[in-house]
Amino acid sequence: MSKSNAKASKSAASTPDTFQKGDNLLTALVSGCTAAAFTATVTYPFDFIKTQQQINNVAYMKKWDIPGNYPATLGQMYKGGSALVLGAVVKNGARLISYNWASKFMSIDSHHGETNKTTAPRIVIAGIMSATIETAFLIPFENVKITMIQNQSLKNELARTKDIGYDITGTKVGHHSHHHHHQQHTPHASVGKSLFARQYVSPNSYYSTEILDNKKHKGRFPPPVPKGAQNIESLKAHYNQHPSLTLFGTIREMYRLKGIRAFTAGTFITYTRQIALSWVWFSSYNAMRQLINPHQTENAWFGHNHTLVQSLGLHTISSFAVIAVTQPLDVVKTHMQSKNGKAIYRDSLSTAYKLFMKQGPLSLFKGALPRFVKVLVSGGMTGIIYEYVENVVNAAGGQTMFKLE
Repeated sequence: MSKSNAKASKSAASTPDTFQKGDNLLTALVSGCTAAAFTATVTYPFDFIKTQQQINNVAYMKKWDIPGNYPATLGQMYKGGSALVLGAVVKNGARLISYNWASKFMSIDSHHGETNKTTAPRIVIAGIMSATIETAFLIPFENVKITMIQNQSLKNELARTKDIGYDITGTKVGHHSHHHHHQQHTPHASVGKSLFARQYVSPNSYYSTEILDNKKHKGRFPPPVPKGAQNIESLKAHYNQHPSLTLFGTIREMYRLKGIRAFTAGTFITYTRQIALSWVWFSSYNAMRQLINPHQTENAWFGHNHTLVQSLGLHTISSFAVIAVTQPLDVVKTHMQSKNGKAIYRDSLSTAYKLFMKQGPLSLFKGALPRFVKVLVSGGMTGIIYEYVENVVNAAGGQTMFKLE
């Protein structure tokens, strides 16, 4: 693998030897977190487009002649970027600190005078421990990011459908379109039909209790809303018309509507995706490396002297394999962490089943192209930025200020 990719792997999972013979923990933290923040910032538009494509139901929007809700400016494409960048920094910091601690915790004191000796299985266990901790830090930021993207999408829909004749958030349930050119509405046409069959309801809005009950039971009269939940319903109506577009405003919105559970949605599927991502990446990379050099007997993962073309090919094919295998998991995660995820979906399997049955098998691969571009670009970029910052930190560390001659 190229030197830049070796550096990327170093920032992702440092070994005990790294801190003893190479970078110290502070250098690794500064370099790793800076590289993560820079890469997340540059590639965020692809993340925005991916999430928006996964949530949108294009066929449903076309049925009701709804204009697209895609961003009109570069600033709109960065809504949710602050949450992702903060999450990337916190995740990488937690990864390095927890791995450093776990690797020392798992080390074995030798009876032959050598200390801090460890074994390969224990290094793997230390990696699993650090991955568990870093993913736990990532989940709240992912939830905030998705809500911010949905809020920007809803804002665009509201602006582009202000003259449509009805409320696309479904707050006023009795309103429905009378000018849709695909069908003629009569006073009796809407009787017994769900709201979703009578008008377009944005998936980026908060569904009211009445809509959720109608969606689940299809035509059954909804039960009365308890007095304690009426305040939540009014908050939903308020945020449907005035979605928050700032980081702290979105956090406040999520907490007021759902409490702490707003930041823990999709925990299991996020862990599953992270495990699958690592497994597919290393498996595909190792398989392709063996094809390039079938007589390679070394067990080391990194440090091979591949040509530039070989390194790019390994990275591209591994990125493609990651997307092909883990994209359905990413789609399910996005839906479970969306505004109405907990209210609509029971678990990961039911989410995948509903998407497959209602939107077709291709719905599980929505957003694959922008995610592939992001994964492809971020890998090499992280290694380059890590190496540059590492050199700067090491150079600065050798300087002495205010030294008296």
